[in-house]
Amino acid sequence: MKLIIAIALVSLLVTSGCSKDYFADGGTLNPDETMTLGVSTMDYLKSRPEVFDTLVTLITLTGLEAAVNASGSTFLAPKNYSIRNYFNLVYPDPEKRPKTFSEMPVEDMEKIKAIIKNYIIPGKQIVRSELATTYSYDTTYGGAKARFNIVRDDYLENVNMGARYVNYALDVGMPGVYELYLSVQVETADLHATNGIVHVLAADSHIFGFN
Repeated sequence: MKLIIAIALVSLLVTSGCSKDYFADGGTLNPDETMTLGVSTMDYLKSRPEVFDTLVTLITLTGLEAAVNASGSTFLAPKNYSIRNYFNLVYPDPEKRPKTFSEMPVEDMEKIKAIIKNYIIPGKQIVRSELATTYSYDTTYGGAKARFNIVRDDYLENVNMGARYVNYALDVGMPGVYELYLSVQVETADLHATNGIVHVLAADSHIFGFN
């Protein structure tokens, strides 16, 4: 009898798991996040300080609020952790690291401004349902070539099974000489701000600026 009950429970878990194994946004554990936000891109970022407060500060300091909030645009939002790793890379010696952003050299802040521009796709609302496993291309606000596609795999790395993830890649090669794409997976896709689309980027495998 115990064996029959155990088999029944396993069957129930497998059956129920098959229908909801994978989240439509490619990873979020909160499906309610993938919805109409009711606020602008900047206001959404400000509402999540634990994830984006450093990003918000840098956007403000570089004067890119209007570009991030531009109508009909897409913003690919790097998390604080990605930005922290960038600063650890740029300033490996903590003793020589600026204590505040206001102490940063002008040229370093200009580099950050250029980096943020490449997370903005102006005049194009990119959503998962319109992407395919084949590549599609757009141009960032910074003038770089951006590439998008869908990647589908499960936790066992079976191809064409499991969640459908958006993959964002940036060409960091030498213009006119060669292309070199570095990619990052979208952690939460298709957040609809009042001005455009927000995609939250995975932080564990991405350094701000694709460094």
